Amino acid sequence: MSIGVVPPPRVAGVPVPVLPSEVVSPRWADLDLAAEIWSTDARLAREHARQAAVITELARRRRPSRDADFGPRGGAGPDARTTRPAGLADVSDDFVTELAVIRGCSEHEASRLAVEALLLTGKLAPAWSGLWAGDLTIAKVRVLLDLLGDASEEVAATVLARVLPGAAGWEPARLRERTRYHLYRADAAAKDRRRREAERTADVHVERTADGLGRLVIEGPLPMVHAARDAIGTYANWARADGDDRPIGLLRSMTAFDLILRPWDASRPPVTAHLTLHAAIPTLRGGAGAPPAELDGQIITAAQCREVLDLLDLQPTPAGGSILISLDEPATGQTVAVATRAELARATGTGRRVRRRGADPGLTDGPGLRLPSPTSAYRPSAAQRRLVTTRDRTCRMPGCRRRPGSCDIDHVTAHADGGPTTCTNLCCLCRRHHRIKTFARGWAFTLLPDGRLVVRTPSGVTRTTRPPGWAHDPEPDPPWLDETAPPDPQQQG
Repeated sequence: MSIGVVPPPRVAGVPVPVLPSEVVSPRWADLDLAAEIWSTDARLAREHARQAAVITELARRRRPSRDADFGPRGGAGPDARTTRPAGLADVSDDFVTELAVIRGCSEHEASRLAVEALLLTGKLAPAWSGLWAGDLTIAKVRVLLDLLGDASEEVAATVLARVLPGAAGWEPARLRERTRYHLYRADAAAKDRRRREAERTADVHVERTADGLGRLVIEGPLPMVHAARDAIGTYANWARADGDDRPIGLLRSMTAFDLILRPWDASRPPVTAHLTLHAAIPTLRGGAGAPPAELDGQIITAAQCREVLDLLDLQPTPAGGSILISLDEPATGQTVAVATRAELARATGTGRRVRRRGADPGLTDGPGLRLPSPTSAYRPSAAQRRLVTTRDRTCRMPGCRRRPGSCDIDHVTAHADGGPTTCTNLCCLCRRHHRIKTFARGWAFTLLPDGRLVVRTPSGVTRTTRPPGWAHDPEPDPPWLDETAPPDPQQQG
């Protein structure tokens, strides 16, 4: 029996992909395959070098002089100034955001790429030349970027002169070892400086793992991290000695959460929960084929949704806590109304059926729910704010995931220009992207009636974001260049 390449399955609406057998010939010798692997590495390295050169050229056209448009009210806040990489000091404040929209990635990734590009085409230019020539792989260049990114030009030049001649024959781990040796030899203070910089940017963040689970990452000085881990392990071992037979890993995890949340401490106000449930009317009613719901960003089944509501009916929400129920259009997932449990009960009435001839048998005697009414004031009403933050879930800028609690409710068409204060003209934007939308040169934002936000960058790339609850939400639109729009000569400065 012969073993061949199994073609990938056909997917409706997707072009037939090229088969591996059309790229690689089975008649090639092993040495031919090895040579193709080397050639591919060289091509990838050259394309990476090309991208770095292009990013650098775009950054050169986005000088800090563009930030003068922001004015004193539009300037970056202290947190933004503190966390901004030093390598981006000579580019405008909105450059990273523009690069993220162009690539369809997060601003964190765009910032890393921008810093790498500017370093490679600047003080690490010999490494860029090696990348372009295919002598260095992308992994090896990132080793040099990591260790020499904050070094002075003189130190970087000295270290590169020592390590580049042998770098082509070393694996990345060996290159890191030799680079670190020559760096600390040329700059004895480099290690302490790198440690202090890492401590300055330490933070706490959450990473999603399996369904319903996540990872809480606490960054800090290594001795404190080890001390915290050992203390958690000791408490978990005590719990095991007291008869808790759960897996030791689970004991350590639960012990860490107890130490942070301190559920036994009655001297402090209780920590209350604020939950948001997105569900369609058929999901709340029950029945076969009801669509799933979303509870604080996690997908749950229709049955789980009703179980949550039943449980909350039996166990009142703690003082200060709340649960919002977002009613979504079943066909599209668009948010049409937001209500508390009490408001939902009032809207649906007492539950008595309407007994008039020809009435819908599922109709109740309540007044129902609808979108909040427009207001002539500049500030949105509480009902509008509640619906917009519930609908959007995060900042609506492409690639931004900041929670609505740290976002502004922005008029997409400015109120001063006649933009109404309605839910169809309001969206969540974090303060950084609100500043860019309001003050930065060359950006355009359009909110469509169905909730889609269209963002156009100064370079002419357009992307569309949709509220996360959309059913059958397609992949982000590919960028397109508006070739019909005349170039702005001021963007070249």
